[in-house]
Amino acid sequence: MTKHDTVVRIKPGSPYESALSLFEDGFIPMRDPFPMERGVSDTGEVTSLWVTDWDRMNEEQIQALAAAIANHCGATREEVIEDARPSNGFGIRDGWIEKMHCGAEGFQRCKEVADFLKNAPQPPTAEAYQDFYQDQYRRWIDGDEQPPPMPKTIEGFDPRLVTPELEEALKKEQIAKALAGYSVLDVITGRAMVDILNNIDPDHNYSIVTDEDDDEDNIPW
Repeated sequence: MTKHDTVVRIKPGSPYESALSLFEDGFIPMRDPFPMERGVSDTGEVTSLWVTDWDRMNEEQIQALAAAIANHCGATREEVIEDARPSNGFGIRDGWIEKMHCGAEGFQRCKEVADFLKNAPQPPTAEAYQDFYQDQYRRWIDGDEQPPPMPKTIEGFDPRLVTPELEEALKKEQIAKALAGYSVLDVITGRAMVDILNNIDPDHNYSIVTDEDDDEDNIPW
């Protein structure tokens, strides 16, 4: 099975809130980078479900989420776990998802969703959706598909998947890698950051300002 790399943050006030403190920064590991399952709400409404990834959760986290879901549904914790066992994870309603982060597998699968929505009959038929889901199961869930490595620059990403958050994350990673080549003194004096900014933002010229650069005539005191 492919090692999944999607995590999501849940909105405040959700039925899962009592378990969220057990997860780093409140992010829960997910099997897929989009909701792949369907469920029925208490009112009979069909809802989209994400599936948690038990393989990246410890026993305490699994038990806490099961207890939260059981409390909301009026079931026992054991019943919730048994019901989730075939999927190897709990269903989380799509409406409670606030933010998603993912790695190479998640990006590749998001690209495949975008390609499917572009190339499928419009609107996509139930048969087309079923074929897509079965392919995802065969390759990414039951199979051992390996994604291509993540691009190193924003230009390498599919434009449909580029977000301001992604651009910011890539800049931070670029800066962190570049800083590794400088001494502590270079970092403290600012020389390292100036060099890096000039490299990643060539449209501007950055330099270190010293006392000698001050224009006393512009000082208001």
